Amino acid sequence: MRQARNRPIKRKNQKDSRVTEYYRFRDFWAPAFWPTWLGIAGLYLMAWLPVGLRLVISRALAALLYRLVASRRKVAHTNIRLCFPELDAPAQQRLVREVFYANILNFFETAQAWCRPKPRMALQLDGLEHLDQARATGRGVILLGGHFGPLDIAGSLFIEHFEYSLVYRKDDNPLFNYFMTRARERYSTATIARKDMKGLLRTLKGGGTVWYAPDQDYGPKASVFVPFFGVPTATITMTSKLAQAGNALVLPISAYRRADGRGFVVTIEAPLAIPSGDEVADARTINAWLERRIREHPEQYLWLHKRFKTRPEGEPSLYQ
Repeated sequence: MRQARNRPIKRKNQKDSRVTEYYRFRDFWAPAFWPTWLGIAGLYLMAWLPVGLRLVISRALAALLYRLVASRRKVAHTNIRLCFPELDAPAQQRLVREVFYANILNFFETAQAWCRPKPRMALQLDGLEHLDQARATGRGVILLGGHFGPLDIAGSLFIEHFEYSLVYRKDDNPLFNYFMTRARERYSTATIARKDMKGLLRTLKGGGTVWYAPDQDYGPKASVFVPFFGVPTATITMTSKLAQAGNALVLPISAYRRADGRGFVVTIEAPLAIPSGDEVADARTINAWLERRIREHPEQYLWLHKRFKTRPEGEPSLYQ
């Protein structure tokens, strides 16, 4: 009986026949979660490394993982080849190596944001007046972001300037998901699961500010194919739907790491003309803005993700 009480509680969702698992904290001490606990402990250790040592380790790990992780190396090479055809082969290879370095360095910075009380990093915040003007209207605000490198560390810094809720994608590991959301809630008003449309709309209709990034491949459902670096790319239209249903303004926000690795620049821009009444045109607008910002610091974007995985019907995979 004791063992049975320590197992995850399974309840049936009232709205459909799917079974959802609910975990009590004591369930996380089961042996199945021990590797996750070790990983979390590792994050805490990484979080307290001095910045100088972090830069050196990241450079060494980038060189090592570039050779060892062939699958991600091929993904990054394919993305860079498609998006930067003007670069010759050696330049593309150098950019891919910098992508590995930037992503590993971001891992250290994320650990710092999640595991330390208040990151002591320099922040240059430009365009805050655009957000102040938007919030003064009483309408909700969608901070339209992208998967730039310093997401969490920058977010942990600009919470001192304004409040916002953060939209996230749930992790399949329930312990890691619990740890991640609790960590992010320390520097945001709330975390909202990507599929929690009711929570998103409730926040926007209440005049809240929501950080939202639609720039990953979520499959063909609710997506349209519009150019991204000249490549037809499956792009979700949810931004337009949220802005329309939530009566929200859409303000682009971007972030990048300074060259010395010791500070960040976050820029908030004037509202985009979204929703325009044409979801395809809105998706084009979003991708065009995102492309401009990525080109400024291309190595700091998440090129390890298969952004072009979903293809138009009948078109072969670009990652074969």
